[in-house]
Amino acid sequence: MLTRVWAGIGTGLLVMALAGGTAAAQQGGKAKQPTTPPNPRNVSPLNPEDQKPKGPPEVGPYVRLVSPKNQTLSVRLVVNSDAPTQKTTIRDPFTGKSVDMPSVTPFEFETLAVVWPLVPGTASSELDLTAVRGELKLNDVVVSDSPQVLKGYAGGTLLARWDAGARAQQTVCRQVELRVEIPMRCSRTEFDERGAAEVAWPTGPWPADAQSVMKPQLYLETWVDDEGRVRALDDKPLKELVAGWLKDAGIGEAKSVPPVHLAKVITGRVWGAVQPSGEGLSFKRTGELAGVIVQPAAETLTTGRGSEHDMAVALAAALRSTGLPTRLVAGWDVSDGGDKFLSNKKQNKLHTWVEFCLFDEAKNTVNWVPVDVGAMRRSTTKPPALTRTWRYFGTHPDLDAITPFALHMHPPTDVMSYGWPGFWGWFVTPKPPKAAEQAISFVATQTPVKPGDRNKKKKDE
Repeated sequence: MLTRVWAGIGTGLLVMALAGGTAAAQQGGKAKQPTTPPNPRNVSPLNPEDQKPKGPPEVGPYVRLVSPKNQTLSVRLVVNSDAPTQKTTIRDPFTGKSVDMPSVTPFEFETLAVVWPLVPGTASSELDLTAVRGELKLNDVVVSDSPQVLKGYAGGTLLARWDAGARAQQTVCRQVELRVEIPMRCSRTEFDERGAAEVAWPTGPWPADAQSVMKPQLYLETWVDDEGRVRALDDKPLKELVAGWLKDAGIGEAKSVPPVHLAKVITGRVWGAVQPSGEGLSFKRTGELAGVIVQPAAETLTTGRGSEHDMAVALAAALRSTGLPTRLVAGWDVSDGGDKFLSNKKQNKLHTWVEFCLFDEAKNTVNWVPVDVGAMRRSTTKPPALTRTWRYFGTHPDLDAITPFALHMHPPTDVMSYGWPGFWGWFVTPKPPKAAEQAISFVATQTPVKPGDRNKKKKDE
């Protein structure tokens, strides 16, 4: 069924998109054919004991958390209804010189809802949902400080929602500001690759969260075309590339080797195939972060060039194309690539990596395994032998200083934003402004460890 949703673009254009995914703003992209993730195989168990209903899987033993730290990520989002394309020319009567200034263009609305993602947990983090705080301001006035928490999205993603306005009442607004504080516990990870390599593909269905992440996702399997419509990407070029990689590695079918081995082969090929190029970030004229610039996975892999964000997108798409549940993770990085936290805020940065699902069906356990191909590429241009353990493949020494906050580039629901994706979105009635600018800033700080956390830390270590 087709659903009408709207996507805004920084140039001021409103366009209709095909939903079933999300509506978002994007420059470029071509309409291509849909991707259909493979369904898990259903094989009747031979052992009568296996026929007994099993509960939800427990956390597996293959990814160990060490050196946990409590952190709070502070997010500030500002949306102005004026845009660079809307300017007023002001002439100095004394000098005769003219200068273009941004136009102040307030917009009217009846209802407005802003959403920001919350991630209950990743391979390295655990959210303290009860301590999340946030407030929504219109024209510097707080209108909401009690968000709703929306559930049921891919991978367990939650969306915090703040509302303003009322139907049949007009509110005039020039600036919308959202501030969110997200406390979490972040840890380094150590990977038991030898044990994990013995875990085979499940013969039955994957766990619910793993199944949910395989739904087509914007900027992985779907894109926004030149007309602003959300379309499925043609998956053929990517699948042909991956098939060629597996053939070179002596692998006939993806599921003929354990998931860990498959993930390592594909990670190595992405690692060696892409030359990092650019930051992959969009900035306002004031220097503020406005969004993430990404390109389709097949383009990154065929051209051999892309940002670290493009590399993560390409790896996620490649792994998902084989039927291995994989999710993209975005976080704010205050590490220096070692064991220290940075004091120089200029070096703090947006970071993306992937996690694939390792489901031990026999033991009914699940681990999400972190893979940071961007960090791998920074360490060396040539992947080591597959028989060696790889830094940043499962084992990641810096994740205690990286605060994950999203499993997507754009929220997995029918909301809109402006320019390049920036993790947030809004609903506006009767219609959103045609043009606006978004600016996003992050600050991550360590928070004191509570007595109960100290006991848990000793147990973890």
